[in-house]
Order: sequence, then C-alpha cells, then structure tokens
Amino acid sequence: MFNQPKSAMSVVIATLGADCLAKTIECLNQGSVVPEEILICIPVENMDRVAYLKFNNIRILPTNVRGQVPQRILGFNNVSHEVVMQLDDDISVDEFCVERLLETLHALGPEVAVAPALLDQESGSSVYKKSEKNRFLLALYYWLMNGSEGFAPGRIDKSGSSVGLDPAMSPGAIHDVEWLAGGCVIHCKKNLVLENFWPLPGKAYYEDVVHSYLLRQKGIRLVIETTARCSIELFSHSSFQPREFVVNLYRDYLGRRYFMRRFSRNSPRIYLFYVTRILSYLRTRFRA
Repeated sequence: MFNQPKSAMSVVIATLGADCLAKTIECLNQGSVVPEEILICIPVENMDRVAYLKFNNIRILPTNVRGQVPQRILGFNNVSHEVVMQLDDDISVDEFCVERLLETLHALGPEVAVAPALLDQESGSSVYKKSEKNRFLLALYYWLMNGSEGFAPGRIDKSGSSVGLDPAMSPGAIHDVEWLAGGCVIHCKKNLVLENFWPLPGKAYYEDVVHSYLLRQKGIRLVIETTARCSIELFSHSSFQPREFVVNLYRDYLGRRYFMRRFSRNSPRIYLFYVTRILSYLRTRFRA
C-alpha cells in the first residue's frame, strides 16, 4: 500500500452541509498533497446543501442515516484507497498537514493512527493551551480530576476527561497518546472501526474517545504528530445561553458516562468534573 503515490488516499467527511464545508475542502485541495478522493457523507434530506460544491475530487455519498458516527462509517465502507483520513467539516488543515501525517504513517508502519496538533484559528495557539493564571487552582483542579497523577496530557484522567496535548509544552514531534480527537485522523483502511459503536441519539459527544479505545483494542498505536497542524474556530462555553449550556452539558455527560461504563473506568470524579464546569460557567457568564 505504501508503494502508491501519496495522493492515493481517501478523505471521509461526515456533514449536514454546514457553510464551513467548502473552506475545509479548499484547504485540503491547496495542500502539498491533494487527496485523490474526498467523500462527502450527508443525509439524503440535506443533499441540496452540497449541490454547489464543484471540486473535481469530491464524491457525494447520500446516507439514509443521520449522525456523525454512522455517516462516517458508511464513508469508510465506500472508500477507494488503502489510506483513509477522517475529517470534520469545520477543520482547516495547513499546507503541509496531510503530507506530514502521511510521512509519519509510512515511518511508523500500518498499525498506527496519526492525528495532527489542533490549533485555535484566531490565536494560532493550541486549543489545549493551559492558562498561566491561577496555577494553584489549576493544580488543585487536576488533582481533583486525576489524583496524584495530576495533569496528564494525551491521557484520559480519572474523571473521564480527555486531556489534550499542547505542542508548545511537549518537546519532540511524535507523541504516543491514549486518545485522538476525531476531527482529523489518518488510518490504514484495514484498521478502520466499521461497526456503529455509538448508541446515543443527537450530537455525538465523546465519540472520539470511545473510537480511540476501540482502535487500541484492535492493537492500533495512537500518535500525535505535532509538526502537522490543523485549526478550528473555538467557542467558549460561557457564550452559551443557560438552556443551551445545560443541553450541551447533559449530552456531554451521557457520552462520558457511556464511555466510562463501557470500558469499566467508573469513578465518582466524573461528578466533580461537572460541578466545576457548572461553577466555571456561572462565574464567567454572570460575573459583574
């Protein structure tokens, strides 16, 4: 498989036809390696939202299911190439992102899934950058979430939180991790998880952590390549209206609880996490 041209790869994008999709595809097609195939997996009822897309390397795959996980899996089952990237419709890859992910995949071998560093589009900093303020409170927070291990980038802590990895705080280019953010990951086709593992309705919160664990159960090594970069527009939880915040928090809880029960990682610290999230929201949302 690795004797094929680098461009011989498929990209799978599960979408509802968001406005940001065109920009995501444009970034892909402006990179140093342009994928031969981009599968747009979209529910039949939303097909009109992608009718305007005129890129030569896209293929529209109408689905009779709705949901990021089942749409993506249908895409996985229809790819033409042995190297496959999953990509969210709101992710912008930089010029060399795909090339560097491919180089790492080729260097480490086929039993690997590789993700790039994820940056904030506005600031250019890692989306997982730790605040330099209130260091004592941060240390206390991570102790509450993870006990004596404290802050553990790239790992799932005892509260079930997926702790991100900031390249600026992590020397070296390649890092083995317990989980990969699902927004941008490159795989070999034979390693893909093809069963619909997500039982919950609505937006899939925490599916990337469940997916990561299923990959690890298949013997797949999870790696972040920090010289490969992509970016996303961040939204602060404090910007949510109270009802929106509660709905999002509850869906996050359902996803996290499902993950922890499925993989026997139950801990009362999960409730500490939600207490701190609520207090943080109230403090930032309603402060004078």
